[in-house]
Amino acid sequence: MLLECGMQEEGLFRVAPSASKLKKLKASLDCGVMDVQEYSSDPHAIAGALKSYLRELPEPLMTLELYDEWIQASNVQDMDKRLQALMATCEKLPTDNLNNFRSVTCCSY
Repeated sequence: MLLECGMQEEGLFRVAPSASKLKKLKASLDCGVMDVQEYSSDPHAIAGALKSYLRELPEPLMTLELYDEWIQASNVQDMDKRLQALMATCEKLPTDNLNNFRSVTCCSY
């Protein structure tokens, strides 16, 4: 839904949604029931819920276990080799983390 209605929105991940709307959206998502129409006009609420979800994960999306590898890969000077190192580290992520990472990065370009 964020890709459909929010990608042209300026400041999408910087502008905070209303606290009450964010709370209501998170409660709806937790219950598995969401009125898509209600939130399609407010991409900031959807982006806020995504940011909240990522903050509240029990372990970081990129995992603590791979932290040193992410740092090493990001410090590679040659751009092609850096990309290869980052991709190799991505492949080590647990499946759920990798799927979430793909979903998050598709809307952050």
